[in-house]
Amino acid sequence: SSGINAEWPLRPGEIPCYKNISIIELVDVNLSEFALGRLSRTLPEGKLKKLVLDYNKVGNEGIANLLVCLTGNTHLQHLSVNYCGLSIASGALLAEILGKSVIEHLEVTGNQLQCDGTVNLIDAISSQDLPLKSLLLADNGIDSYGKGSNRGPFMTSKIVRRWITCSQFLQLFDLRDNDIGDLAAREIMDGLTDRKTAGLSSLQLLVTHKIDITLYKAIQTLCKKPKSKSVKKEKSTDCDSALIPLL
Repeated sequence: SSGINAEWPLRPGEIPCYKNISIIELVDVNLSEFALGRLSRTLPEGKLKKLVLDYNKVGNEGIANLLVCLTGNTHLQHLSVNYCGLSIASGALLAEILGKSVIEHLEVTGNQLQCDGTVNLIDAISSQDLPLKSLLLADNGIDSYGKGSNRGPFMTSKIVRRWITCSQFLQLFDLRDNDIGDLAAREIMDGLTDRKTAGLSSLQLLVTHKIDITLYKAIQTLCKKPKSKSVKKEKSTDCDSALIPLL
């Protein structure tokens, strides 16, 4: 049969092929929390840098399995669990994963962390000063309508403000498709202002357009990078190379 047999004898010094894999993308393959648990057992032994599990309903139990196996992982930098059926409990689980690994990019779009799960996640990132560079939390029920949350958007935005004010690592934060309201949006705007006053680099922060238009424009303005002074270059007979920024 095809596939990798874990019991297959290896030659002296030979490394199982899965240990050399740097990227795994399992998108919409009906992966269960049990199967994820079996897969994740190999992660500490390999050199995996990016793991994408989008559109698999692994739920909170699947994230708990990842937590056990990613603890102490020194390779994984990018974890994507978009649309994976996560709820409030996964906020604390994801926070623990970040605290015990070296992940820099986390995607959690299309789940239901709601306000409580978001607070648990971002409060841990902020208080531990974790080196997270990007967090995608679009469409996570961060609003006043969630049945499972004790907090609302305004209390959540205070935690968000503390993080964006002080983080030296943060570059991208996506909060789109969450009906946070004007009070929370103003708190976030004030956080961006504080960040600018502190002299930290600007970041890309995306919010819902369903807020006061003045607040929306102010947030967009604060997220703009200052224009660099153009430097004139002498003409060259060689072909010019183009630098394409990677987000």
